[in-house]
Amino acid sequence: MIAACGLLAGCGGGGSGTGATSGSTVAAAIPASSSIANSGNPTGSVTSGSSGNSSSDTNSGSTSKPTIATARNLPTSPVWAVYYGRGSAIDIAQTAATFNVIVIDADPGTGTPAFSATQIAALKAKGAKVLSYLNFGACEKSRTYWTTVPTGFVSCGANTAAQISKYSGFQEYWMNPANADYQNLIVNYIAPRLAATGIDGFMLDNFEIVGHGANSSSAPCNATCAQGGLDLVKQLRDRFPNLALVPNAAPVSAIGGTTGGVSFPWLIDGVIAEQVFLPSTSTSIVQLLKSWQSTEQNLGRSAFLVGSLDYASSCTASSTAQTAWTAAQQAGFSPSISTVSLDSICWWSFLPAGS
Repeated sequence: MIAACGLLAGCGGGGSGTGATSGSTVAAAIPASSSIANSGNPTGSVTSGSSGNSSSDTNSGSTSKPTIATARNLPTSPVWAVYYGRGSAIDIAQTAATFNVIVIDADPGTGTPAFSATQIAALKAKGAKVLSYLNFGACEKSRTYWTTVPTGFVSCGANTAAQISKYSGFQEYWMNPANADYQNLIVNYIAPRLAATGIDGFMLDNFEIVGHGANSSSAPCNATCAQGGLDLVKQLRDRFPNLALVPNAAPVSAIGGTTGGVSFPWLIDGVIAEQVFLPSTSTSIVQLLKSWQSTEQNLGRSAFLVGSLDYASSCTASSTAQTAWTAAQQAGFSPSISTVSLDSICWWSFLPAGS
């Protein structure tokens, strides 16, 4: 998970900038016990059980090719970075000139966001796409919406029906994406607040929840829960047709999923994963990314980000970073190398000149 404490590192939530990466988080994205069949077929289907909490926008059993808004397209040659620090702490112009995809935490919180709308606009001035962290599969107790939400919504803290289990090691809880109140909170409160800042899309963290399976020792998610996760993405797509959706650690099982009559791979605009080549190469995560890459290529999707996010010990560990960067490029992925805190940008000498 890439919580703002360690972006895709499975640290639990965006914004804190203090978490440590969990090596098991992404690897758990492709469990053998997944409740969604891994057909490898983008026109396959997922059948969910009935549940009073599941979304009404469920799998119809048939799929169609949707219209993809041009505004959703990410660069065909992404140079990307994840930064959860404050906008005032970086050179906005240099960042915008170097990276063409930038992931930040745009949560307005109590009114003093890490990035102002003006700073976000400045990041986009040279054509970069700015995505915001959005915790999809878990909810952090540090967020204002853990306790305080407008009338008509149920806060994460009050929604005990959606809380699956405590996220080990972090102040947050895994949430059931099939829960109707949680879906409403994400689609109609959390995401709109982020979108209002001028971002170009969302990085959906902890998306691996949909692949956990009913027997997972950590945050079990049965077939209804998994289908609810796909349905929740469909709701976000319908609400924000022009914004990019990029899940972190999307399980291979989701490739064969459908929701609302649409094959799931059509709904998203990229997939990223953490700890792919550092501290050592994870063959399972490499295969996960390659599976998504080949699926989207078969659909004719050229503007689809397949990104590896790796963590060096420091921004001076150039040799290690260079090795991981080269390995990612050789695998056909778009690499990003940072430190696990994600509170600074590493200006590696091998970064491409300009976006």
